[in-house]
Amino acid sequence: MPDSATASIRVRPATPENAQFVLALVPQLVAFGPPPWRSQRQMIDTDTLVIGQALQGLPAGATVLVAEDSGGKPLGFIHVCGEPDYYTRADCGHIADLVVAPAARGRGVGEVLMMAAEQWARARGYSLLTLNVFVENARARALYERAGFGAETVRYVKELR
Repeated sequence: MPDSATASIRVRPATPENAQFVLALVPQLVAFGPPPWRSQRQMIDTDTLVIGQALQGLPAGATVLVAEDSGGKPLGFIHVCGEPDYYTRADCGHIADLVVAPAARGRGVGEVLMMAAEQWARARGYSLLTLNVFVENARARALYERAGFGAETVRYVKELR
C-alpha cells in the first residue's frame, strides 16, 4: 500500500521520449564502485546497449518501466525481462536494472519500481522474480531486502591473469 510520499509516484512503460533520460542514468549502475576486475567503461557500454535494446522491445518481453512524479517528471526506471530458471527451466521474471535519479533518492521511488516489477511478473504468470546485485552495492541490497528478496546463491569470481 503506498504511503503519502509514494502515492504521487506513477509507473508506466517507457516511451521513445524517455530514452535520453533512461540512458543518461546508466552510469549510475556503476556508481557504487564495482570490483577491480570489472571495467566501468565496459559495464556502462554493455548496459547502454542492452537497455537501449529493451527500450525498443528487444528481446521480446523485455520492458523498461519509468517512474514519474505527479507532474510527469521522470524519477527513475526499472528494466525487467523473462529468463529461464536454472533448476526448473521455466521462465521467471528478472529485474535486470534499476536506477533512481540522484535527485529523487530517498523518496520511495525504488520501492515503487520494485512493486511495479512484481506486478509485471505476476501479470505474465511468473512464479519467481530474480535479480543480481554486486556485493559492494549496499544501498541496492538494502532496498531488495526491504522488498522481500533473499539471497539464493552467491557467485564467486577469481580474476585470472
